[in-house]
Amino acid sequence: MRQPDWFQVNTEKAYDFYQDNQVKVWIAVGVFVAILLGVWAWQAFKDRQNAAASEDFQRATTLFQAQNYRDAIVAFHKVQEYRWSRYAPLAYLYETNSYMALNDMDRAIAAAQRFVSATSPDSLYRQIGLVLLATAEERKKQCKQAIEHYAEAEKINGPFKEKATLGKAGCAEQLGDYKTALATYQDYIKDHPGSYVALQIAELEAKTAATPAVK
Repeated sequence: MRQPDWFQVNTEKAYDFYQDNQVKVWIAVGVFVAILLGVWAWQAFKDRQNAAASEDFQRATTLFQAQNYRDAIVAFHKVQEYRWSRYAPLAYLYETNSYMALNDMDRAIAAAQRFVSATSPDSLYRQIGLVLLATAEERKKQCKQAIEHYAEAEKINGPFKEKATLGKAGCAEQLGDYKTALATYQDYIKDHPGSYVALQIAELEAKTAATPAVK
């Protein structure tokens, strides 16, 4: 006598399970459908946000490129209202640059901090944000804070690593911490022989040699 095949056996088991657990099955199906609808609705919402933010972002960047920074800032604030769009973090970045162009370092620092918070750790955007933040702090004569943020940016492998190193050394020099500045410049020149930094090193070596030792 021919034995039932695998498909027939498992189909019968599935049918028996369904008969015994109809309520649970339909609840599970309902939950699954609700999750799918939720994911679809969320994606649709984000797509709408991105579409609307894209138009406002384009208008804002046009104002920025025309050096109409005050109106650009207002426009970038509108972009930031689309907080779930991919353009909102970029609006913080442009807002920072706009305030720096207007020499308003307090607001530039605040905008840069918001941009840094919106970026992923160890990303290029995080490095850009940290360098911008440190630059604004340096211009505000807040070199201790700037050194911390330059140092964070320096740890990220990216195109602004060198700028972060030089910024950190420059701030240390402004604070009169010549030894730290000298050590940082010396580390930099190992990878960049022939750099103008060699002149900075010579000057700092002269300053540290002339500084009397503390007893």
